[in-house]
Amino acid sequence: MASALSPEERRKISVQRILEDQFTLNVEFEEIERLDRGFNNHLYTVNLLPDTRSSRERVQNEVAALAFVRQPLASLVRVPEVYAWSEGRGTDETPFIIMELLPRKPLDKIWPLLDLPSRLPILSQIADILGALRSFQLPVPNTPCNYTFGGLAFSALGSITTAMHPNSIGGPFTSAEGQWLSMLSSQIRCADDNRFIQGWKSSDLRGRLDSFIDNDEGFRGLLRQVATEPVFIHGDFNCRNFLVCPDTHRMTGLLDFEFARIGTAPEELIDGLEDFRDHACVEPSPDGLDLHLLESKGWPCQISSNPVELGCETARAWKNLVQLPIEGYGATVKTYTFLDKLCPWYFCQEPWCNAHGMVAERRIAESSLSDLLAAWGF
Repeated sequence: MASALSPEERRKISVQRILEDQFTLNVEFEEIERLDRGFNNHLYTVNLLPDTRSSRERVQNEVAALAFVRQPLASLVRVPEVYAWSEGRGTDETPFIIMELLPRKPLDKIWPLLDLPSRLPILSQIADILGALRSFQLPVPNTPCNYTFGGLAFSALGSITTAMHPNSIGGPFTSAEGQWLSMLSSQIRCADDNRFIQGWKSSDLRGRLDSFIDNDEGFRGLLRQVATEPVFIHGDFNCRNFLVCPDTHRMTGLLDFEFARIGTAPEELIDGLEDFRDHACVEPSPDGLDLHLLESKGWPCQISSNPVELGCETARAWKNLVQLPIEGYGATVKTYTFLDKLCPWYFCQEPWCNAHGMVAERRIAESSLSDLLAAWGF
C-alpha cells in the first residue's frame, strides 16, 4: 500500500499545478525547493528543465513548410520528401524528421572556385526560386482573425495554417507591426535576463533605449515605414542550403526550412544571401547597417575606372536580379538590426560565451548598440 503524501509533498504538487494552470507551463520541473524564510506563507523556488517546445514547434514548422513549397517549386528545384516526423510529445521524447537525402554538392563548397561567367547562371536560378517563393498563395489562417504572419503548422483537418513564429517570439500575428512588437518584447526580456547584458543598465544606455522605444519618432516611427506585405520566407537562404550539380551548375535541391515562415520580403535578404554580397570595395557601415550592400549607388567600384573584383561583380549581378527597391526595405533592415543588437543571439549560446572573453564582447556589443542609437539621434 502506497504511503500517504506528506503536507510538504502536497504543497509542492500544488505549486506545480498552479504554474501549469496559470502560465500553461507544460514543461518538466527539475526541482521545487522551499525557501526557509517567512512565517505566514510557504515560499518556493522552482527550477525548470530546459524547454524543448521551440524545437518541437520548429519540427512541425519545417515539415509543414516542405509540404507547402514542394509542388509549387517542382519545376525549379527539389525539396526533400518527408518519410516520418514527430514533435517528441508523450512517450516519444525526441523530436525528429526522417527525410530524403538529396544528391549533389552544397553550393558553398564550389562557390569560391567559380568565376563570374559560371556564377551568373546560378544566381539567375536562385533569383527565380526566390521570386517563386514570394509569389506563393499564402496559407489560410486557421482562426477567425487574420493571423497571417508567423510560422507554419498543420490544422486538425491536415491543412497548412499559420502558427507560432519559429524564432520563439510568439504569434501568429495579424500584421508585420505585431510581429516586430512581439520581437521587441522578447528581446527586452532576453537582455534583462542575460547575465552578461543585465538589461544594459550599467550606464545611461538603458535610458536611451527606453527613450528610443517610447518616442514616436524612434522605434514607433520605424514601424510606420516597415514592409507590410506578407510573403513566404525560407529563413536561411544561403549557399550551404542550395544543392548544385558541379558539372552543369544546375540547381538540384533546396534544404533547411526550419526557420521558414510568413514574413515580409526584406527579411529574406536580412537572414540570408550574404554569400552574394562579398564586396571588396565597401567598408562596413559605421552605424552597423548593411543597407549599402544592396544599394549600389555609393559603391566605389561603380565610379572607379579600376578593374572590378569578382566579389563586386557578383554583388552587382545579384543586386540587379533581386530587383530592389523593395517597399519598406530600409526601415525593415533598421528595425531588425536594432532588435538583433538589443540581445545578440550569441550571448545566449553557452559554448560561444565560454570560448570568448565576455567582458570585452559585452563592451563591443554595448558600443555597437550605442552608436546605432546615436546615429538615430538618441
